[in-house]
Order: sequence, then C-alpha cells, then structure tokens
Amino acid sequence: MGWKGRRALITGARGFIGRYLVAQLLRQGAEVTGLTIDAGPAGDGVRWVKADITDPATVRGSCEDVDVIFHLAAISNVDASIRDPVRTITTNAFGTANLLEEARRSGAQKFVYISSAHVYGVPEYVPVDEAHRLVPREPYAASKIASENLVQAYANAYGMGFAILRPFNVFGAGQDPSFFIPGVISQALKHGVIRVGNTEPTRDFLYVDDCVSGFLRVGDRGTGIYNIGSGEERSIASVVEKVRGAIDPGIAVESDERRKRAGAVEIPRLCADVSRLKALGWEPAVGFDEGLARTIAAERARIQ
Repeated sequence: MGWKGRRALITGARGFIGRYLVAQLLRQGAEVTGLTIDAGPAGDGVRWVKADITDPATVRGSCEDVDVIFHLAAISNVDASIRDPVRTITTNAFGTANLLEEARRSGAQKFVYISSAHVYGVPEYVPVDEAHRLVPREPYAASKIASENLVQAYANAYGMGFAILRPFNVFGAGQDPSFFIPGVISQALKHGVIRVGNTEPTRDFLYVDDCVSGFLRVGDRGTGIYNIGSGEERSIASVVEKVRGAIDPGIAVESDERRKRAGAVEIPRLCADVSRLKALGWEPAVGFDEGLARTIAAERARIQ
C-alpha cells in the first residue's frame, strides 16, 4: 500500500527514533503530524501539535484527520524508571490510555504501539519469540506491559486496528549518551577512556534505519505483536572492543561499579526471533559494523 498521501501521527516525534521515523514518512509522501511536549520547528513539512500525553486536555483533537498513529512517546531509560517509578508509569501507561481514548474518539484506523524487549524479563529461551511470557524486572517493563494490554483492550472493545512492536537495542547517530553505544562512543572520543558496568550480558543491536523500516512495514500491513531486532546476539564486552578498535585500540577500558545494574534487574541475555516480522517482507539492510561506523562518524563530526 505504501505511505504516499496517508496521514500519520507520531508521538515522541522529536525523540531519537521519532526523528528518523518522521523523516522517512515525509520521504515516502505521507502527511505527518508530530505530537511533542515542546513546540516543533516550523517549515519542515510536519504539522506540529504541542501536547503532553499525561494531560488529556492537551491531547484533545490531536488525532483528528489521522489514519495511523505511531505511539513512541515514553520514559524509555530503565535506570530513570527505577529512580522514579511513579512518573514512569504515569507517562507510559496513563499517557497511552489518554492517547488511545483520543484515537477512539477521532476514529483513527490503526494504533501502532512501540513497546520494548524488556517486557520479556530474563529469557527462558533465546532467541525470544513473541509467545514468550512477560516477566517485568523493573517499572519500565511493567509500564510497557500495561500499555500493551491497554492497546489490545481498545482493539477488542472498539474494533481499532492495532500493532505492537517490541524493539530490542536500537542504536544510531543522535541517540542520547545515557544509552550504551552512544555513551561508549562519547567516552572514547571525548575522554580517551571507556568506563563500563556489566560486560557479560548480551544484547541484540539493530541500526535505527532498519528499525524505522520495520515500523513502517508493520504500520502499513502488520497486525498483532512483532519483535524487531537483528536476530544476532553480541556481548557488551565485544561491542566495547569494536568501538575501541574503531576509534583507538590504545584506549583504556575500566570497570565502573556505579554503572553496574543489580542482579535483580539485570537481564543476562537478549536476542530476538524476528521471523514474524520477516514474514511481512522486512529484512535489516545495515550490518552492525556498518551501523557502528556511521554512528561513530556522526559523533566525530558533532564534537569537532
């Protein structure tokens, strides 16, 4: 079907993935509305709506004349959710409920919710498929599970089309350095040392362009729940070594106790089974090494 002439609303449109999603939708000819807590820039082809998803009054009317909603807005930092669980649950779960209600009132055709692989907790098997049971290990995961349930409840009660995406570890240029890969790159380029916490865990890293192409494929033709990742498992230690090798093999790597997560919330392994998404015709196009090289180059250019 494609996106030319279709009307899409994106919450979190000025966030890391949101910016890439907006740009790709515009390139494909969609009419884009961006919902953001701050006023968006003028003259970029986006209809910006200033709203706070936790305040129903500001959300009112935002979903008018919209076909598909991509709901990305959330507190997405696990450590931040542990520090302030109530704010996390209010923003992520109640914010989703507010947006769903507005989507229902406005008659939006489809609601695409961006969840997280953290909903699986410690995997009972790897790679993890969508049928794996959900075991929250921290408030962030709990807020995402609650939101998933709300989305499915609205779909069942009101006949709203829906899809839920569970991204694994997405990375790329412009991501906040509080996240792992940009944080390691920033340390290496700015300070000549890399301080890390737990290095044994494994993660499934996906470059942001491939993540966005998956979002668009599901938004266009997917229904139900989809993992989105590379399907490849990499240890934190191996990624640190790749960054060091690409920037300066002489950079020191030091253990930092303050960066280590307690065993109660740490997830030792994560890797996605993405066969369901691939059945829609999606394939990742950017390999990990290429994505990492692009991310490092962008960060070099930014700090020079």
